[in-house]
Amino acid sequence: MRSSYRLWLAPLLTLSIVSGCSSTDTSPGDTSKKEEAVQTEPATIKIAVSNNMFTEEDFAKYITEPVKKKYPYITVERINTSEKGSSVTDLLSAGTTPDIVGYYPGNLSAINDLGLTYNIEDLIKKHRFDVNRIAPEVLETIKIASNQSYLVGFAAYHNPFGLFYNKDVFDRMGIPYPQDNMTWDDLRDLSIKMTKMDNGVQYRGLYADFLYRGARQLALPYVDFQTNKSLLNTDSWKELFQLWESLYDIPGMTAGDYKTLNYGKNEQAFIKGELAMLAGYSNTLNALKKAPDVRWDVVTYPSNKKAPGVAHRVDSPILAITAQSPNKDAAFQVLETMMSDEVQTDMVRNGRMTVLTSQKVKDEFGKGIPEFSEKNLIAMTKPKMAVITPIKYLNEGEVDKITSNAFQAVVNKEKDINTALREADELLNKHIEAQLNK
Repeated sequence: MRSSYRLWLAPLLTLSIVSGCSSTDTSPGDTSKKEEAVQTEPATIKIAVSNNMFTEEDFAKYITEPVKKKYPYITVERINTSEKGSSVTDLLSAGTTPDIVGYYPGNLSAINDLGLTYNIEDLIKKHRFDVNRIAPEVLETIKIASNQSYLVGFAAYHNPFGLFYNKDVFDRMGIPYPQDNMTWDDLRDLSIKMTKMDNGVQYRGLYADFLYRGARQLALPYVDFQTNKSLLNTDSWKELFQLWESLYDIPGMTAGDYKTLNYGKNEQAFIKGELAMLAGYSNTLNALKKAPDVRWDVVTYPSNKKAPGVAHRVDSPILAITAQSPNKDAAFQVLETMMSDEVQTDMVRNGRMTVLTSQKVKDEFGKGIPEFSEKNLIAMTKPKMAVITPIKYLNEGEVDKITSNAFQAVVNKEKDINTALREADELLNKHIEAQLNK
């Protein structure tokens, strides 16, 4: 086996970008340069984002309206990339280049392939924006995900993760509720107790979601980019497969419709009262809001003993200014407004986690949702975020498909872990070769 992984937790960033509350706009102690003039002429900023990032209502609430209030001369237009024929690639083919494009970290490197990449650090200095307000692991993730040494944009918010538990199921079993700061090993033991047939109903303990959740928590590297060879057939990936298998290899856990891993089905089982615990994320709150009769609560996302206190990697829509935008000042002012404490607090109150370091902002999490006033939602904000592992030329979706299929074969008892990893390693090497030969 090749050497095991390194945990890509974010180092403290040494940034040459000056704080917005500083008296300088160049470097410490240099007050000789005056701030550049910022364009204030009317401008229309086109932003291409998916429905998963911002619904039309949320886009208006968190971007259009705050920008219009602060900068009346800026008009913001939303392009919904979820609509057929409106992907960024489609837009470019049709001769439309947005001023800002939105990507999740796993796909952010597409801006390089599409020739959209732009270094926003001069704009940061020019507008005297304090990047130290943003969590360092978020800034580092943006650089790694874009394969650049500079910032190409800002993360709008973070989708926080948590362990949801159904109180009725626990009460039925007479077992105490989960607590904050539990590990996957702790929950495996608890899940065994909770998985049983009772009165004709198969109750199951824990749905941990896909294997890549565990990989992202540890920031497991997929590839050695020095040799361009897969790292799937290594001790670190084998250990993750073993841990994840132990979460599913419990009699009754994958019974019936639950043989194939599927988050949506398990979310419904949780709401129905047949699944005790769900390792979920902020979107789960939307489903629970529609199910007011469910007695539930949430604690911190399970941690891996190799990465104590870490929940999941940065899971944020990243809005990047394009190189072709004719209105880069106005585009930056849009991002600056989105990153304000006021807008970030509004997002946080409605269930989206801030990427800012401000504890005052974090403490508002979920407080704008009356239905959740008695819930332990603050637990979702406590763990650290992992930094993304380098992806470079990989298609992360294809890599996830390879690891998910390999793990599903293990769950189905079709292959042992060694065989599944060896074959996945071969498939990833083929994907690497195909990407390099493009």
